[in-house]
Amino acid sequence: MAQSSRKEVIKVVLAGDIGGTKTDLALFRIEDPGGTPLRESRFANVDYKGPEDVIESFLQDARRGEVAFDILAAVFGVAAPVEEKTCRLTNIDWLVDGREIMRIVGTSRVELINDLVATGWGLPLLSAGDLCTINKGARRQGNAALIAAGTGLGEAVLFWDGVSYRASASEGGHTDFAPRNPVEMGLLSFLMDSFGHVSYERIVSGPGLVNIYGFLARPEGVPERIRKRFKEEDPASVIADEAQKADGDATCREALDIFVSVLGAEAGNLALKTLAVGGIYVGGGIPPKIMKIIGDGLFMEAFVDKGRFRDFLSSIPVHVIMNPKTALIGAANYGSSLIEHRELSLAVSG
Repeated sequence: MAQSSRKEVIKVVLAGDIGGTKTDLALFRIEDPGGTPLRESRFANVDYKGPEDVIESFLQDARRGEVAFDILAAVFGVAAPVEEKTCRLTNIDWLVDGREIMRIVGTSRVELINDLVATGWGLPLLSAGDLCTINKGARRQGNAALIAAGTGLGEAVLFWDGVSYRASASEGGHTDFAPRNPVEMGLLSFLMDSFGHVSYERIVSGPGLVNIYGFLARPEGVPERIRKRFKEEDPASVIADEAQKADGDATCREALDIFVSVLGAEAGNLALKTLAVGGIYVGGGIPPKIMKIIGDGLFMEAFVDKGRFRDFLSSIPVHVIMNPKTALIGAANYGSSLIEHRELSLAVSG
């Protein structure tokens, strides 16, 4: 008897991480959101008109493959506040419309969640090697929190409900920057001339690192070697690279030191505001690339420098998320939870 040529149809969740610079999309088995995706692609946002174009391109390619799949849910972590299944990204002029995505994907189970919420959902799926602990502290049952520096500065709270964690979005990265020393006061004044309102994101982000360098380089100007690299490469990446080389540019090193110190200070602010005794998780694309500076003490010194709460903050575990796909697998985990009808809660590892 001839064997059937029909392909097995695999039930999947379409997961996405839509940022200001790039979009990651992947198809995960419903039962294994942390496993190897059936298909995965990265897209440069500048090459597309909007998220719908990216998703259509991804699905067209995926459906040409040998694996047949049925999308039961689609979840996208987005770098913006989400209301009524829509959002406009903060650092790129894209409107993300969940209802339009429903049409493209072919399922009504489409959810847009903040990218830091997606990261929170990814934490339980991380292995020990995906986290770099910079302060062991003493973890207790209670809230945890996330802060992530990349194209922008994201923050989220993982509220402890007595049994598990529930991720809640925040736009804390856009709160007022508070300088802590004369240099940072000068930086604030410099940035106010350009932006008026100065948020933490104007400093603790890729563009923020460039802002810091611009402030420091004013008296002497930018050396020709650095100017040339800025023209040929991403300026923030150049600054981070130069700062970590033994013979690198001294102004780049000073800029990165300020960046790391302000990141640590704001992470400490977040820990106090949320009483994050369950830990602080530092994510985003930048921190894993600058661990040499983060690990030398600047971050933690700024983190605990809160007067009478120094000892309290010293007891809080602090981890850097090294896995760049945490938000993507978190979106998949969220989608799987929708299908399996589990509570949208977390059991944070680490």
